[in-house]
Amino acid sequence: MKICFLIPDGVGIRNYLYSDLLLILHQRGHEVVIWHALDQKVIELASKINRFTPHQATFTSYPEDFIIQLLRESTSYARLKHNQQITENPTIMLNWHEKKGSFKRKALIWFSEKIGKRIKGYQSLVATEGIYFARLRKTEAYQKYKSQLKEINPDVLFCTHQRYPGAAYALAAGEDLGVTTMTAIFSWDNLPKARLPIRAKFYTVWSNHMAEELKFYYPELKENQVLITGTPQFDFYKNEDSIISREDFAAQFGLDASKHWVCFSGCDSKTSPYDSDYLEDVANALKGQKDIQLIFRQVPVETVDRYQNVLNRHPEIIHLNPMWNKGTYWNQFFPYPEDIDHLVNLSYHCATVVNIGSTMALDFSWFDSPGLYLNYDHKEGQEWTVKDIYQFQHFRSMGNWDAVVWANSSSEILKKIRLIIDQPESVAKDRKLWLDKIIEPDLQVTASEKLAEAIISAKKAG
Repeated sequence: MKICFLIPDGVGIRNYLYSDLLLILHQRGHEVVIWHALDQKVIELASKINRFTPHQATFTSYPEDFIIQLLRESTSYARLKHNQQITENPTIMLNWHEKKGSFKRKALIWFSEKIGKRIKGYQSLVATEGIYFARLRKTEAYQKYKSQLKEINPDVLFCTHQRYPGAAYALAAGEDLGVTTMTAIFSWDNLPKARLPIRAKFYTVWSNHMAEELKFYYPELKENQVLITGTPQFDFYKNEDSIISREDFAAQFGLDASKHWVCFSGCDSKTSPYDSDYLEDVANALKGQKDIQLIFRQVPVETVDRYQNVLNRHPEIIHLNPMWNKGTYWNQFFPYPEDIDHLVNLSYHCATVVNIGSTMALDFSWFDSPGLYLNYDHKEGQEWTVKDIYQFQHFRSMGNWDAVVWANSSSEILKKIRLIIDQPESVAKDRKLWLDKIIEPDLQVTASEKLAEAIISAKKAG
């Protein structure tokens, strides 16, 4: 069987090229093709990890006409309105675009809102999406992808990221050629955000919780189209060979092995525009704590620039830069394999991770370390507020569980960190329950193995 992985941007690299998935399929006698627009260095790194070089095809992005963009964004807006209504959660609309950028971009957002508001009822929404998919099938991009797929001739076409609009053309072409199409819902917070511009025969999700969410937001999908496989990004935490001793990790990164390590994990500038202020709050809170060392790791796709003044004022902060290649375009950003082990060891050796609502709380929970969420604003009446962040739909998955530790003011930070260090069993008592719900970790079978089996089975079923 020939399996083509469409990796249109750097998001799919860690989970699919650096995990065991490709190797498992290769060892089972299947032919693997990577259809991508990535730096060739990534393929070389992946080939070294997997001990074989997959076949390759170049994925080219094409300009979209205004009408197709308008149809996609209008239905996205309508879905957000629909999702807001069925969840009774107004923060869902915060996922809509900001009116920034060029005049054409602003016009697109303005018209999309106007049209999206006029789409009434779920059936009308699905019908409008049908118009969008019909129109993209008339484009040159669709024809070129169709021609390319005829040359590749895959049995299965698996798109590694469901949010990339250009992939919609390729999967539509694959479907029309009789190829079994699949895509992965990349993250646990994606589904309420109405960012599913592609359609596939099968969808892979992390857990039963995500499967129920997918069927809730997209009720037109059939039960057998949703496959629970887990996510390979947590497979790396199962690999005990990745973990080095505390002393070796400290020596490698200039840390003091005798101290408790607290990791401040940065968020992107849209999620947390005041992130540098929060880092300074944590640094000030820990000032003079001789047995604690503060580590800072920014979000990999952003620079350290907005934190630099804080780092200059607090030389005691150990800045550990993510081991990523940075580029001008999204497909030029990618992690080096070393960054995976780096993140695993941070999660294993640090006492806690501090941030504004980051998924990193789940990463640290894997090793039973409580996460600390900062839950206060810096200025009264500021437009961005943590009240919105923690009302996001994906946080409702916590229910009434005591899943993370909360610092409701800067004055609480030291007390909460001390509690985590001194009495970790007394806080965030339900952190493992939350982790199990979102990820459903299986210590016997990896997500890569489940994904491989799902891909093989999907071809038989499709």
